[in-house]
Amino acid sequence: MKLNKKIFALGACLLILCGTISTASAYVYVYGTSWQSATFVDIPGNGGIKYNLNYGSKKVNSDMHATFKKVKADALLGNYAALVDKNKNQKSNEIGISTTIKVTKEYGVSTGTVYFAGVTSSTFEPSNTCDVTLKFSADNLK
Repeated sequence: MKLNKKIFALGACLLILCGTISTASAYVYVYGTSWQSATFVDIPGNGGIKYNLNYGSKKVNSDMHATFKKVKADALLGNYAALVDKNKNQKSNEIGISTTIKVTKEYGVSTGTVYFAGVTSSTFEPSNTCDVTLKFSADNLK
């Protein structure tokens, strides 16, 4: 009987562990017809890039444009954003972000796929502690 209890306890622990791992690797997404918010912390200087693969935007329509809008940024020389896939492959042109809505051309995207954002600093940016919060969409919201 003790062996059965140990096997049951081991199985329960394994089930909980698998559930935790699958939950930790999951991401949250909104449809491209809505804004998705994402925060990027400690963006490296000198053109360094930071990705946020926790918050995505699902491409809904066939229009080949992505939309970005800055909420908050610390970089002295500005930041740039691009749409990326889950493998960090760039899927749009890089665009300077501002508090006004900016639209950029996409390439190699598919309707129904979830995309994320990557943010870079200027190649001349001296700081490596810049933070950015932005809203983005895999679709054209302008």
